[in-house]
Amino acid sequence: MDHSCWTLISSDCYEHPSFAVFIKKTEKAPVGMMAFIGDQKVEFVPMEQNKVHIKINDKNFDLQDNGFLFWPLDQAPIQNKVFGNFLFKIIRRQNSYVLDFFPQMMINY
Repeated sequence: MDHSCWTLISSDCYEHPSFAVFIKKTEKAPVGMMAFIGDQKVEFVPMEQNKVHIKINDKNFDLQDNGFLFWPLDQAPIQNKVFGNFLFKIIRRQNSYVLDFFPQMMINY
């Protein structure tokens, strides 16, 4: 079976969807994840055991344990800084990541 393609696992059903989530089996880890939130592309790319690269719009972000990233609507993101007006946030706890696009979806990766 070919595992090189992305599989849609969740999306909303509006005429103009606000999010879509895809997974893909990788050689180095069980699955990679890609989500589109509005016009933002968020990727969780497993590299090796317990190591994940986060890419947002093809830009790499390295979240340390207990780190977080708010994606503000009107300015550039800064890791570990809280913004009041944001589209989504990512929180890391040890080897677990939460992608929160409230109230539409919350994913534990």
